Amino acid sequence: MSYKIAVASSDGKAINQHFGRAEQFFVYEVEKNNFKLVELRKSADFHSENEDHVTKLKNTIEGLRGCKIVLVTQIGDGASRILRSNGIEAFDVEDSIENALNKLIKYYATINEN
Repeated sequence: MSYKIAVASSDGKAINQHFGRAEQFFVYEVEKNNFKLVELRKSADFHSENEDHVTKLKNTIEGLRGCKIVLVTQIGDGASRILRSNGIEAFDVEDSIENALNKLIKYYATINEN
């Protein structure tokens, strides 16, 4: 079974953006122990100019629809809880995308074995 992970990154190499300020999310599809980039979702595509904080959060969650996990450098507790209630787990990570995805895949493989 495959799943998608959204990564907040400015350069496609490092996880280096805060959830609420992320300009884009690189979306990876994970199948077994492999991952591949499948899509780039730009925040501007799901936001309008004068959104309040709540509307921006709702629109970001909608923009991440289909993703199981989001990797960011930082996320507030409230946003994390709302994501979780929408079926998306958030992780604070400061690492390269490749390292973080490999670690996460190993983690999920071990908990799914048990």
